[in-house]
Amino acid sequence: MSSKESKALIKDIRETIKLAKYGDAIHKCQRLLKSDPNNHMGYLLLGAAYQNVDKAEAAKYLRKSIEHTEGPATVALQGLANCAPSAELPEIFDQLLDLIPEKCLDYYEKLFVLATDAALSLACLNVFKKRAQNTEDTNIIKIREYLGRIWFSTDIEVASTDSDLYKISMETLLSTGDADLKSMVYKRYLKWLYKEQDLASCLRHAINMTVSHPRAVYGYEWICKIYCEYHDQPDSEEWMQELKLPIQAYAEQLLEFNAKSNLALLIKSIDLYNQQQYIQARQLALQAQQCHPSYKVTLQLLARIHMKFGAYRLALLLWQEIGQENEEYAQCLSYENDATKLQEALRLLRGFPESELNIKALARCYHKLGDTQQLKSLQLDDITRAEYLLSPNEAVQVLADKDSFEALLLCGKLHMKLQNYDEALNYMLKATRVQPHIAECFDYLARLYQANGDISRARKCFEKCISLNALSQQAVDSLSSIYQQLGEEDLNEALLLNTLRYLNNDEAVRLQYKLGLHFLRVNKWDNAIQCFRFAIKYDFKCMVYWESLGDAYAGRGSYNSGIRVFQKILELSPANWYAQLQLAVIKTTIRMYPEAIADFDVLLKEHPDYLPALKGAAEAHIGLANNLKSQNIYGRAKDHFQLAVEHLQSAFLQPKALGMVWLWRLTANVFVQTAQLPQSLANLDVAGILAKREEDIAYLSRKDLLQLAQRFFLCALKLKQNTYLWYELALCSYYSAVYMPEQAMDHLETAAKVCKMAIKENSNRWQNWNLLGVINMHVANENLPVAQHCLIQSVSLERKSYTAWTNLGVLYIKLGEIRLANEAFKRAQQSNPIYPNAWIGQAMVAETIADEEEAFDLFRHCQQFEYHPEAAVGYAHWVCQVISDPVLRNKPHNKHAIENWHADIYALDAINWYVQNEEADASISSLTFQGFLCVRQKLYQQAINAFTRACEQSDPGEDRDKLYTNLGYLYLKLGQPEKAVKAFNAISHATFKPIIGLALAYYRSGQLEQSYSIYNSVLESVVGQDNEKAATILVAMASMVYAFQGERDTKTVLYQCLLLKGVPIQALYSACALGVLHGDSDLCQMIMSELKAYQFSEEHCADVAYLTAYYWLTNAGARQALNYLQTQVRMFPQHAGLRRVFLKFLLDYFREDSVYQLATSNTALIALKLGHIALRSSIKASEEAETRIYVSRALEPVDKNQSLKLVQCAIRLNPTNNEARQLLASITAC
Repeated sequence: MSSKESKALIKDIRETIKLAKYGDAIHKCQRLLKSDPNNHMGYLLLGAAYQNVDKAEAAKYLRKSIEHTEGPATVALQGLANCAPSAELPEIFDQLLDLIPEKCLDYYEKLFVLATDAALSLACLNVFKKRAQNTEDTNIIKIREYLGRIWFSTDIEVASTDSDLYKISMETLLSTGDADLKSMVYKRYLKWLYKEQDLASCLRHAINMTVSHPRAVYGYEWICKIYCEYHDQPDSEEWMQELKLPIQAYAEQLLEFNAKSNLALLIKSIDLYNQQQYIQARQLALQAQQCHPSYKVTLQLLARIHMKFGAYRLALLLWQEIGQENEEYAQCLSYENDATKLQEALRLLRGFPESELNIKALARCYHKLGDTQQLKSLQLDDITRAEYLLSPNEAVQVLADKDSFEALLLCGKLHMKLQNYDEALNYMLKATRVQPHIAECFDYLARLYQANGDISRARKCFEKCISLNALSQQAVDSLSSIYQQLGEEDLNEALLLNTLRYLNNDEAVRLQYKLGLHFLRVNKWDNAIQCFRFAIKYDFKCMVYWESLGDAYAGRGSYNSGIRVFQKILELSPANWYAQLQLAVIKTTIRMYPEAIADFDVLLKEHPDYLPALKGAAEAHIGLANNLKSQNIYGRAKDHFQLAVEHLQSAFLQPKALGMVWLWRLTANVFVQTAQLPQSLANLDVAGILAKREEDIAYLSRKDLLQLAQRFFLCALKLKQNTYLWYELALCSYYSAVYMPEQAMDHLETAAKVCKMAIKENSNRWQNWNLLGVINMHVANENLPVAQHCLIQSVSLERKSYTAWTNLGVLYIKLGEIRLANEAFKRAQQSNPIYPNAWIGQAMVAETIADEEEAFDLFRHCQQFEYHPEAAVGYAHWVCQVISDPVLRNKPHNKHAIENWHADIYALDAINWYVQNEEADASISSLTFQGFLCVRQKLYQQAINAFTRACEQSDPGEDRDKLYTNLGYLYLKLGQPEKAVKAFNAISHATFKPIIGLALAYYRSGQLEQSYSIYNSVLESVVGQDNEKAATILVAMASMVYAFQGERDTKTVLYQCLLLKGVPIQALYSACALGVLHGDSDLCQMIMSELKAYQFSEEHCADVAYLTAYYWLTNAGARQALNYLQTQVRMFPQHAGLRRVFLKFLLDYFREDSVYQLATSNTALIALKLGHIALRSSIKASEEAETRIYVSRALEPVDKNQSLKLVQCAIRLNPTNNEARQLLASITAC
């Protein structure tokens, strides 16, 4: 293609591009380049055509255009700037800046925008850095501004070669930017200047920032920061000249903006430090540390302040935290006592210049290490030489004319060592006036005041010392002891916790233990446990820590944990007394009394005079005795009270124990508790010297025990008076009035006076008012209005005092105020639902209002609690009344209580406890109840004993006659008619029942004439008036007539009985038996017709069947009699008595008949089984043995082994039964 054609085509392509026909343009460009591959215009136009189609293709062809262009490719570069990748743009803009200078501001702006891309920011920055080198450029300010903006907005690190350019660009920004930009630039620029250590520029710009931005804290902070960190540097004057105001002004302004600014506080602290106002300086430095705990400058300042106070341990901790081993650190190390640290201090000090302080530190180390030779080699001043090389007397003489602080302090120490306390105090006061910020001065002053007994001043000095040096060990220990002495436990806790803040774990063990002891005293058990466990963790073998841990567990109530701890102690140290003691004490606390007593015995065997063990053993025996006493095991309880007294007597032998209140009080309590046992056991064997008797061992009765207890309480009160001792003495006097009624008035008067003393000691203790109320309720000194006032006062003090409410209820019963009494008992029950006295009071209220069922139920409910005498008597009374009254007995509720709840058995148990406890003081009514209930359970001998005691205590009269009547009939039941005769003859006014009993007794004792005479005399008085009694007497007389006068006269007597209306069945039995024995058919038939009325009566079926069977036997033969019995058995198959009659008849008349042997054996087994089912009828052992003999005889032909077992069982049931032994012999002989 010719040149002309090419130009025409190029023109055409341009027009086509203008018409936006990019496809045609591309096609034409390709045709042009095909003919002329090196045509730069072809590539340029092709790139232009691709600009709106494909940027990448456009960039490719534009680059080729630049390659083929001779000279500057300005147009191609401009096109490439619009389509090239971003990474190539900085270079393109750099070229365009040279080619088109008139558009440089646009390109600078584009470069700046491009710099926002983090990947391109460095390339853009380099372009601006290159342009900034030309200081004659008319746009140099704009270039520096853009350069500064890029540095400001990116994280590109400023190279050391670019430092000047960076400063110029930042300052340009500061001069051209707005306020917000300046604020942000200052923050970035000041930080960079500080990093470059250009302190003067940094301070200048910070000051400028305070002018341009007076409300911004950033400038003030940089000013204060530079001052804090570099004010003590040698070149500080160079940058301090930039300050336009005193540094304090900037600090004050910063505090206005931020009251907690650590830098401002630090500057004020430094200023005060320079003014030697160290206490105020420390206060501000501590505030600064709270705001910024790890700021090195603050820690350094605090360390130096602590060194000024003499708190070198605190300073050492701070230097260690900072990590600097400078001279000050070495000097602090010299005040330690650990040899390793002292050696380290020597190593460091030898590397530092020999200043005065370093030499003193070296001397201190050599002195503590005992290296006298090295100490003498040092060039020491007079004071240091006197302190370490001279004796106290020589040192005092040398320092006599010196008045420096060090000399005064050392003189005070030396005089204190020489025990010249007045001189020591004088010198210490002088030293303190010279330098009132030294902690050591106040420490020694406090010791001197404490030695003189001035606790108040000693406390103030110790507090001042600790405020200056929190780690002054002796001051902390002494002040803690003073706080404990004064009872200021909160201050003590705060002191120990504050001290522990500065110590690491290894160093805090001792104080942690001390803090644990504090928590132990104030009953913060969990905290105490944590402290003791911490101490044990770092010192496992210290037994004191283990002991305290066990005490803390026991105090918290974690007794099992406490036991395990003390057992661990004994594993580590088997001979540890305290662990053995506390192990036994804990077991006593959890009522493991036998185990505790065993442990105390082991301990006392090895250490018989160990007072705590004697006390613990006595308390264990007392606890076990009270436990046994609550179970009514009084004999063993008394034995343990005796053992407790023996241990306490051993304690009295030690003179130092005589001044201990607990010994007198505990011994007196043992006496009082023993005196409350039953009369036969209310005594003790006491050492004669203790009881002020001549004999070695004095036997003290109840009266003696109470008198001695009062004397012991008075001895305790002489040692220490408190409301508890007065209360116990009053209670002892009240018991004396109860148990010694003949002197009740005197004892009650004493009790009232003593109780008032207890109230005077503590008028807010409800027990005191309650006891005074009870004393005034006593019948011997009854003053019910005063008693009511005291009891109301008691319940006002303690609303849940069930004891006081119950006593108030009893008082209202005495006053007849039943409604108020019921309300009082109700309040007592609400306070304690298992308090038996409240329920007894409710039962008494029910009795008073004649609510019998309610009273019965309440007394029954009382039996579910512990034994109480009033409940025992009340329940027995109501059970006896219900049983003896047919109407009450047949009520469903009462019937269920007797038959299903066995109320009679429970009542018998209760009244047995009562009679046993009361012994000779048991009331007649209680003995009567006991006898009645024993008879019901067929305990006849026990009933006889009860009735006999009741008769002996009763006065002549109707009640005693009834008792003798019951006694006589009991003797008859036991087959002792002679004693029955005596009992019946003791009756003063005989009625029908005792007279008949006497006649029966005479009859059974063989005195028939007397018996018949009595029957006859009684018969004459009852004939025509009471046919039932007359018939009973005639039956009895018939038995005697038959024995002496024969059949005819007996029939006459029986006929008289049969003619009476309502003839008793016993008369029919007697007449029928007489007819069968003597073959009187007419009499038998007549009686049989009468007995038909009872043939369907289950109660009489066995007796009627027995007589009828023998009637049939004599008149119709054995077979007919057997048929009759079979009919009766089918009618009453479950009747055990009828089965026995049937069995006995078979054995008597059909035993040898093999046909009946199996039937007889089966009948026997059924009879035995029915007897066991009916065990509720209380079969006697003799009756059961007889039944087993019959069964054994029946089984012998069928099952010999079973027969043998049954007869052996019969012998065990009744060993005196000869029939059983004969049967056994016959069975074994076969």
